[in-house]
Amino acid sequence: MDIDISDILADVSRSHNYAASSSQPQHYSSTDTDAFADHQLLTRAWQSERCAPDLLPYPNDLMTRVMSRLQAQISRIEDLAGGMSDEYATNHGLAQPRGGMQNANLVLAILQTDLSRTQFLVRSLLRQRLAKITKYATYYLAEQATSGGRPSVTMSPSEVAFLRHHQALLGELYESSFLNAFPQGLRRLDDSSGGVAMVEGPDPSQAVVVRCLAEGTWSNGRDIDDARDSGIEEGANVGLRMRSGEVWLVRWRDVKKGVERGELELL
Repeated sequence: MDIDISDILADVSRSHNYAASSSQPQHYSSTDTDAFADHQLLTRAWQSERCAPDLLPYPNDLMTRVMSRLQAQISRIEDLAGGMSDEYATNHGLAQPRGGMQNANLVLAILQTDLSRTQFLVRSLLRQRLAKITKYATYYLAEQATSGGRPSVTMSPSEVAFLRHHQALLGELYESSFLNAFPQGLRRLDDSSGGVAMVEGPDPSQAVVVRCLAEGTWSNGRDIDDARDSGIEEGANVGLRMRSGEVWLVRWRDVKKGVERGELELL
């Protein structure tokens, strides 16, 4: 090959960053987020969603940036593949293929591998979230009903629409299958009479493994005070103090707010 592998990787990185930002005004500030940092955030969100018993807040800004970069990278791969086809048609019949064709093949393979890696994380993250939504559909639908029409922080608009349509179809299926044979007073799926609630939600006492990302010492004292003042039974109730880098096995309810704020990560 006529150039070093490190030069090819650097060219791929420059081209990817340009493609992701070509549609934006050409000015930069300290608040710009690069692709590498977003990939780390996406990996952390995917890992946390897999480990958390509850549905975590939807990373709307992160997903918007990631999906924009995916579209830009798909376009670049298509342009590169189209250029390779044109070059092959032009040079077909030559005894020795040009070195540029070999380099382009490697660049294309790198871009496609990176695209597949990111697509896997996005799809797996969304599937984990949909699995929780379908498992605790009635619970999350009740949360939506008590939100007073405010936009959901936990779910994206598409997930909220999916939840409502899923629950509507499930209710129609149950009604036509067996509920219509029950007395009217026994047809509700969210009945809590008799002291036993039919609605099952995530277990706030489930054990999780977390690592402290905050600088210095992290404490959940503020979360305990907020839960006590708000009368939330499933809120934090055991005081924790963790130093940066420490790994603990704790109950989900005591670290949930810290994970949502990005001060802790699930392992």
